[in-house]
Amino acid sequence: MKQNDKTYSRIFAIAFLAVTVFAFILYFVPERQPLNWLSYDDALIVAAKKNKPVLLNFYSIWSEDCKRLDRDVFSNDSLKNMLKSKYILARIILDNKQNSKIAKEQFDIKGIPALVELSPKGKEIRRFPGADARLLYLWMTDTTYKIIDSWLNFNDAKNEANNNGKILLVFLNTSFNQQNYIANVLNDDRIRLLIAQDYIPTYLVASNKQDRNIIKSLFGSFDSAPFGQLLMFYYKGKQLEQYYLTEEMYFKKDVVYNKMLDVIKQKDSK
Repeated sequence: MKQNDKTYSRIFAIAFLAVTVFAFILYFVPERQPLNWLSYDDALIVAAKKNKPVLLNFYSIWSEDCKRLDRDVFSNDSLKNMLKSKYILARIILDNKQNSKIAKEQFDIKGIPALVELSPKGKEIRRFPGADARLLYLWMTDTTYKIIDSWLNFNDAKNEANNNGKILLVFLNTSFNQQNYIANVLNDDRIRLLIAQDYIPTYLVASNKQDRNIIKSLFGSFDSAPFGQLLMFYYKGKQLEQYYLTEEMYFKKDVVYNKMLDVIKQKDSK
């Protein structure tokens, strides 16, 4: 009987020690909480309410690259905290037919993993071209793209331009290009001053359903719209000019500036 008592005492002591060690670990070791990925539709609702951008993560459970992104990038504590504070996070799992359709027809996603940033109103702003933690950090801390934050939507910009005798400047992106030309090209003091004085800017992007309808109305059909990234200029409802954003313009902002001056001259000659 005494032997049994000793055995029970040992078992109890071992169990108590195990529970104590486990509790110690839970208390002193920080818990690695996973990121909270919402559905696409839910993320848009929350983003509108909180006025925060959305980061869309196109994902497949069968993709080793997507799993590596979770393991090597999204597990980084510094990145994780920044992601949670800056974005409403959404994951579009491509193993679902409806999600695959959204990825293909709306966003033209050709490879995964793919990250797309949307404005609080659900319009695509830019895309992240890789799966590297350091590059993602630099991408998230880059604020040059914020030049478009204050731009009006197309209809409001059109009315504002017509009512104030200014030129409607439309940045059109139908190429789903990861390179954010608009941020680099227009983020120039002289160009920004020119826009403030003579232009009302707006932008249309092919991945946004509402914008696609506007693009159709401008060109008769979406397939008839020019493919790429363009600057289009309208005055009193008539198109004055349009220019593709070429590599020359990307690296030589003087070219853009001079073209925009030429458009003002065209407007003044009307």
